[in-house]
Amino acid sequence: MKPLATRQVHLDFHTSPLIPGIGEHFSKENFQAALKEGHLSSITIFAKCHHGLCYYPTKVGTMHPGLSFDLLGEMIDAAHEIGVRAPVYITGGWSDHDAKTHPEWRAKDEKGDFLRHGLDPNAAPDDFRPHNAWDDMCLNDGSYAEHIYALTHEVCQRYKDLDGLFYDIIFVNEYCLCDECKAGMVKLGLNPESIEDAKAYYREKHCDFMRKCGEILHSYHPDATIFFNSGGADMGMPEYHFGSTHFEMEDLPTDWGGYDKMPARARFFANTGKDYLGMTGKFHTSWGEFGGFKFADAMKYEAASMLAYGARCSIGDQLHPNGEMNRDTYKLIGEAYGYIEEIEDYAFPARPTAKVGIYLSDSTPSNEGLAKMLLESQTDFDIVYQDNYAPFDLVIFPDAVTLSPASLEALKAFIARGGKVIFSGESLVADGKFQIDAGITYVGPNGCDKDFIRVGGKIAKDMVTAPFLCYSPAQKVTLSGAELLSEVVYPYFNRTYERFCSHKNTPYDLAKETTPGMTLSGNILYIAHPIFKIYREYGSLYHKRYFLNALALLKPEKTLSVSLMSAGRATMAHQPQEKRYCAHLLYASPVSRGAVEVLEDMPDLYNVPVTVKVPEEIKAVTCVTEKQDIPFTRDETGVHFTLPHLRCHALVTLTY
Repeated sequence: MKPLATRQVHLDFHTSPLIPGIGEHFSKENFQAALKEGHLSSITIFAKCHHGLCYYPTKVGTMHPGLSFDLLGEMIDAAHEIGVRAPVYITGGWSDHDAKTHPEWRAKDEKGDFLRHGLDPNAAPDDFRPHNAWDDMCLNDGSYAEHIYALTHEVCQRYKDLDGLFYDIIFVNEYCLCDECKAGMVKLGLNPESIEDAKAYYREKHCDFMRKCGEILHSYHPDATIFFNSGGADMGMPEYHFGSTHFEMEDLPTDWGGYDKMPARARFFANTGKDYLGMTGKFHTSWGEFGGFKFADAMKYEAASMLAYGARCSIGDQLHPNGEMNRDTYKLIGEAYGYIEEIEDYAFPARPTAKVGIYLSDSTPSNEGLAKMLLESQTDFDIVYQDNYAPFDLVIFPDAVTLSPASLEALKAFIARGGKVIFSGESLVADGKFQIDAGITYVGPNGCDKDFIRVGGKIAKDMVTAPFLCYSPAQKVTLSGAELLSEVVYPYFNRTYERFCSHKNTPYDLAKETTPGMTLSGNILYIAHPIFKIYREYGSLYHKRYFLNALALLKPEKTLSVSLMSAGRATMAHQPQEKRYCAHLLYASPVSRGAVEVLEDMPDLYNVPVTVKVPEEIKAVTCVTEKQDIPFTRDETGVHFTLPHLRCHALVTLTY
């Protein structure tokens, strides 16, 4: 199978049957000109959209009533003529036409009501329809799935040079209890009255759905790609990862969780052995926005960020019903992708060099909070994948990690060979006890709604000495040999209707006995609060400094050390086949404006000090993006150089 294309557009075309003249302004010349101006190597185009309509002559589905020709086929031919790939989009879990004509194909809940995404069943016809609102279809390998299989056969037979398929809205629910699913559960000996059994059936049947779609596609086109979206690139659902040939990380940072969501996901999928891409949008907000534009600088930063973390790039667009490609859009995309085209060889293939690892927890806010702290301090990190600790000097367990017996043995072996560990909150607790010896004894939740931290001298750098507030309470522990680094200070009482003080939380009571807040035992550091979840939700600089001061105590090994402000990002990868390391430095400061995060200002930074510590003898340091060699020095602490100029993104190679 070919490597995944690097510069992609995901072209939506969810088009109402009420709109006439579909594709009437489409031309091969306009389409190809847009792809060329955008510097595209691939564009995902559409066989069937969320309205449930097809954009080619179909005997299986329903062709859009306003379309009179094979728009899909014309786009495939036009793209292939100029060497651009054109994988094909098929909607899955949302299909308005099918929901109306085949209500028996719709998903249901345990009450027998139809499952809807954002829709009010009591709304009047002229009421405003919420954004991104559709009826949910049942994909549990039943009648509707058979319809998708037939459509897949048709597309695969009709288009002889098919690059791949992209199935959308696949994992939108956890279960379905339509009549067909309940009958299927009974056949398998499952109980339709049990939600857990319904979830198990959903998982099994969705795996069957992915498997069958892949078998159909590859029976016609053995080298074609396939991806199942809406959960197919979810780190927390690895049971669905087998079905895709690659991963597409749909993030849309302006509107879907911010600019720090992608790096941790990229680090995870880099370990799977499959290609992966990041996905943003040209929209100001999100999908489905006609007439929304993002500035070229923002798209350049987003694409460069993807590249820095080893991800191919995808930018979302939506075609106007008349079929004419918007040239302003592709001019903006082209400014980003023209830049990427010049430097992409320095990103693929490459392996991260980070020595700090994150062991993912079941708490997404905790994982994201930890990633944000590390990103904001330019501490490069990777993900511990399948208990492989070999790359790491230090591993962090954020707030809510419980290990299986086999995973625990792998951790203990890492500690025995000198590995460093930070864990927090309820992490590494099982059966009321800590799973590792950290010189502390687990007691349990401290019973407070909120509490306070008072730091000791070793972690007091840039901190206040008075107790400062924690918005989620600590776990209660006692010392059994560990060194005390901070204390948990308790409030007078929890805030209730009967007992309260002032507008928000109760103040601390210095007369109450304290408990350990942070402890150190050899190379093992424990933080009693869910500090990473707190930071993700509240963003206090003191919580971040509290953690970073603790991290500094353990002196984690770093291959890349950079001095940037908190909006700076830094990561490095190794390309042994080219005998070089590639360091990426980024700087942009997102600001919240209304409901979205916006990148506007791209300041010029000068004379950024950098240190790289690698085992090879470095012979040259070059800023690829500025096309200049950089003088450097070497000592026992590493290779030192100063990056003369950074605007948005800089790529520096160190060859040996």
